Amino acid sequence: MFAAAEQRVSHRYYLLLARTHSGAGPRLGLVVARKNIRLATRRNRIKRVARETFRHQAPGLGAVDVLFLPRRGMDALPPDRQTRLLREAWRALTKALEGGGPRPCSPES
Repeated sequence: MFAAAEQRVSHRYYLLLARTHSGAGPRLGLVVARKNIRLATRRNRIKRVARETFRHQAPGLGAVDVLFLPRRGMDALPPDRQTRLLREAWRALTKALEGGGPRPCSPES
């Protein structure tokens, strides 16, 4: 997936890689490394929020495989900011897939 990614959305706190597939709908893969997010409870929360926000945005994505990789520091953000960042990430990915070019999210302060 890393070498075959057609679209990439990068942010200080995450990386999204996507490629189209011939299946019926979008699929989500999560790589939440202990190296980046030390505590299991925080890793689980990030995965839960990623799945939930992905489900809401999935109808607009089409047949695509998406790999979500949180980066170091995402676990230190408040829960509402994590959710907001992920919603923005899925919107940016949808735009990138529609437009054909990568469009990274604007970094937040």
